[in-house]
Amino acid sequence: MGGSSATKRTIADALIRLSKAKPFDKISVQDVTKEAGLNRQTFYYHFSDKYDLLRWFYQQDAFSYLSAEDVKIDNWEEQALKMLKAIIKEKDFYYNTVVACPDILQKDFSAVTKKLLFGLFEQMDAENELLPEDKEFYARFLSYGCSGVLLNWILEGYQETPLTIATQLFRLAKDIEFFSYRIYQQDVNDSFL
Repeated sequence: MGGSSATKRTIADALIRLSKAKPFDKISVQDVTKEAGLNRQTFYYHFSDKYDLLRWFYQQDAFSYLSAEDVKIDNWEEQALKMLKAIIKEKDFYYNTVVACPDILQKDFSAVTKKLLFGLFEQMDAENELLPEDKEFYARFLSYGCSGVLLNWILEGYQETPLTIATQLFRLAKDIEFFSYRIYQQDVNDSFL
């Protein structure tokens, strides 16, 4: 979809305001355009429907921290923390939209994290020990787990702090790296026996 980011942001801000007073599944495109002070044609120039708008907002607001090209092994925990803090900033909006349609956040977040995780596996696998299809499977598997954790965190009312969640994700990644290395070393040692 074409158009300016400022207009898209105006439309998204209207949706955020409306979602504080009304469940997402009860908000219409007409409600959004009225709140934004725009006509329906302008809305449809930028978005195909309110779900397209929701996906755009998720990508621009929170997921942008993980889809940035500069996410590396040494800074991804920091980027995840920024994403979680962005969600907390609009926590009522995220809660209301996830209650109404959890599949959108789960599917889009899984896609973003799968790409990120695949890239991180590429960075960690300097000796090319992992097959590309294994990296793809591991990234897909872990992305579903991450999206489940994120959905649960939102739906449970943000019981842990963003720092706690980011730290747990970081420890998980470090543990996977550590145990993978140990298994690899064991396989190498066994091959010499």
